Formats: sequence, structure tokens, C-alpha cells
Amino acid sequence: MIECPWCHRTVEIQQGKCPECRQPLYEVSDRDFLSSEWTEDEAGDETAEAKCETNVEAMIENSFRCAKCRSEACIVKEVAMTGTGLSKLLDIQHHHYLFVSCAHCGSVEIYDPEVLRGQKPGELGTMLDILFGR
Repeated sequence: MIECPWCHRTVEIQQGKCPECRQPLYEVSDRDFLSSEWTEDEAGDETAEAKCETNVEAMIENSFRCAKCRSEACIVKEVAMTGTGLSKLLDIQHHHYLFVSCAHCGSVEIYDPEVLRGQKPGELGTMLDILFGR
């Protein structure tokens, strides 16, 4: 338990934030998104990668609060988009984003999963786009 420097309440850190005011309490790293069952041996495993992706989305769902209506219910979806130039012509969708919609008012926030996960998401999907020209 620590005292939050933002709201001055005694709290237990949850996912790097104060559960009361949701302000960041320390530098967040990839370790914060990993479940306690994930070991170093699983670091390259696809299952472990899927757990990390799920944990990032779960982290957003757990800490979401709509800026407009203050509701805490949300829906998270990952969206892939083409860029400009050659990637647009070949329909290579290498830009990935997390769209978080408020379940109450419909307001949308957009997050960059590369920043949240610390890695480029959807590389397999991008390779399939290149090979098969989806």
C-alpha cells in the first residue's frame, strides 16, 4: 500500500495506476502486462504472445473511464489499416490500432498497440497480406 501523490489516498497499485484517480504511479513496462503464470521460457511462444495481447486489452477494459460521460464500460477492437503509396495500392494493412468505444455514449479513443505492447503487432497478418494480396 502506498499513498497516491495525485489523490493522497492510501491505495494498492493496480496495473501501474492508482485505482481511485487512475493516474500513473510508476513507469509501466512489458512486465506489467504479463500474467503471473508467464515464465521467461515462454517468451517466444505464440500462446504467451496472445496472453500479452489479451492482457493489454484487459488492462484497457479495467482502467477505462469515458472522458465525456465517465462510464467505465467499454468495447475494445483492433483495427488494421493501409498506409499511403505502395502499401495502399497493394492493400497491405500494416498500421494497427486499438479502438476503445464507450459502451454508454459511443465516444471512441484510439490507442497505438506498438506503444502499449512494446512490439509491432500483426506481423503475421501483414506477411499474409503481402503474399496473398488480401
